[in-house]
Amino acid sequence: MHLYSSTDSRISAYGVIAVIAVLTAIAADTISDALNIGPGWLFSAPTVAAVYGLLYRLIDATAWRWVWLHRLGFIKTPIVEGIYEGQLVSSYNNTRLPIKICIDQSWTNIAIRFEVLGTRTSSSYSIAANLSTEGHQHARLTYTYRNAVQPGIADPDMTDQEGTAEVVIDTASGDVRGRYFNSRGRKGTLTLNRQ
Repeated sequence: MHLYSSTDSRISAYGVIAVIAVLTAIAADTISDALNIGPGWLFSAPTVAAVYGLLYRLIDATAWRWVWLHRLGFIKTPIVEGIYEGQLVSSYNNTRLPIKICIDQSWTNIAIRFEVLGTRTSSSYSIAANLSTEGHQHARLTYTYRNAVQPGIADPDMTDQEGTAEVVIDTASGDVRGRYFNSRGRKGTLTLNRQ
């Protein structure tokens, strides 16, 4: 997975995590003083760093999906992870192909894998992405990808290529509509549904 940019400013969430880490360190220092446990410095800076790191990891891996954090406005990043299947219509001979897109996502990282079903002549994977909200239930995912062909299976004129795709995902229904273009000069449309 790689980092992705988002219109969700994570700065406020980082600030809240830092405040919780500092308050936890103050509480741990107070308790250690009251119980006369170890030196006070042991529960200050190391505690802040440890609590911040643990909270950040928890939010990045799991907690960012919690509905109540979204409702409070603490997290605004749309959840788009999942498996989507549908159809690609290419400008190359108006070709129609069955496709699958797999999106793995955490709060700060994402990976998008794209496959043409059936022939399996090539597969694509994302190298950079941006995720933005578009209205109440829509997310716009724009990503650049690298496509690798399968030697011996793909047509001899096919070569590895780069491209860009932009899709709008209805986060409630799982419907996806979008378009792509690649370095071979081809372009097309994508229509998919979450499985």
